Amino acid sequence: MNETMTALADPALVARAQSGDLDAFEELVRRYQRGLLRFCRGMLGNAPDAEDAVQDVMVTAWRRLPTLRATEAASTWLYRIASHRCIDTIRKRRPDGGDPAEQEELRTDSEAGRISQAGPAGEAETRLALDALTRHLAALPVAQREAWTLREVQGLGYQEIADITGETLATIRGRIARARTALAERMDPWK
Repeated sequence: MNETMTALADPALVARAQSGDLDAFEELVRRYQRGLLRFCRGMLGNAPDAEDAVQDVMVTAWRRLPTLRATEAASTWLYRIASHRCIDTIRKRRPDGGDPAEQEELRTDSEAGRISQAGPAGEAETRLALDALTRHLAALPVAQREAWTLREVQGLGYQEIADITGETLATIRGRIARARTALAERMDPWK
């Protein structure tokens, strides 16, 4: 990737990509792929499903690139596509739209580093706590899980989450608060 593309802001990359510049689209993919993968993994609970979802998101984004308005943030648009893809996947897993509690650990690279420094006993305890968090997260309603994951895993602001989900700011604040309360109650034994 040339340095010219990496120096461009998202709106310029979007404009170039919309005119058919594949290098510009590849730069957008490079910028957002890791975050989208973390988000999808948080929503879907396992790496293979998350990787498939991100691949589908990028294909969909390429196909729908002409519909992206210049005033809309590329990140919001991509996370909205990812959110819809994850929700569709969750609904297809079981006829009732539920989500099985089988999930892998939700870990970022920095968490993996902290675990390895904790020693065997600390590592085992941390893994058990992360497994419990992942199970409890899977038990949350999809809308709460989505809002919590966007806020706590992705670090997005409330307004960004509202833009991604198409919900009001008050609704997002409520979902995150309910998710935090439920997770805190369920994780109480791990304090």
